Amino acid sequence: MAILTGILFIQEQILSFIPNVQLTVLLIVLYSKILGGPKTAIIVLIHTFLDTLLFNGLIYFPFMLAGWLIIPITLNTIFKRVENIYALAGLGFLYSITYSWMFVLANSLIGEVSFVHYLLSDIIFELILGISSFISILWLYEPLKKYHDNFVKL
Repeated sequence: MAILTGILFIQEQILSFIPNVQLTVLLIVLYSKILGGPKTAIIVLIHTFLDTLLFNGLIYFPFMLAGWLIIPITLNTIFKRVENIYALAGLGFLYSITYSWMFVLANSLIGEVSFVHYLLSDIIFELILGISSFISILWLYEPLKKYHDNFVKL
C-alpha cells in the first residue's frame, strides 16, 4: 500500500506541469478494484493529506478527500459489478467532474468566490481532467490490471 500511495502521489507531481492531466483517477479506480474500498480509502487519505499539506493548503483537505473518496466508495458498493472498460472510463469522467466540483464548492464557501463565475472559469479544466481520466482508463486500466494479476500470481 505504501508503494501504491507513493506512485499515486509522485505521478501527480510529475504531470503537474500539464494542467489537469494526471493518472490519479485511473489509479484510484484500479486500486479500488484490486484492493477494495478500505485499503484504497487509506491510500486516498494519505495522498490527499500530503497533497494538501504540500501544495493546496489544508483548508482544502476535506473537499479533496470527499472528491477522491467517492471513487472507492461507489466502486465497492453501487458500481461493484461494473467491469466493462467503457463503463469504467465513463465513470472516470464523472468522477473527475465530481472532484472538480468539490473545488468549486470549496472556493465558493471558503474563498467567497461566486459559484457561477468559478464554475464558468473552471469548465475547460474540468473537461481536460475528465477527458484525460477517460482516455487513461480506456488505454491503461486493463494492461495495469493484467500486470497486477500476473505479479500477484508470482
